[in-house]
Amino acid sequence: MTSYRISQLAERSGVPATTLRFYEDAGLLPADRSPAGYRVYGEDAVERLAFISSAKLLGPALEEIRDGVVRPRLS
Repeated sequence: MTSYRISQLAERSGVPATTLRFYEDAGLLPADRSPAGYRVYGEDAVERLAFISSAKLLGPALEEIRDGVVRPRLS
């Protein structure tokens, strides 16, 4: 299985490392830790980031994205 350190995932996904840390803190992007304490992400993180990016375009709050609930906002 492919794994990425935060800098590698940022480069691969085009999402800044600061945003990746924010997503981890918000519960959107889980990360394991290496024995040295570095964040380590699996291949599923790339797919998850694509989902988050797509879902953000629909307008839900990050909490709704985290919960897997994407509901259109009605005026």
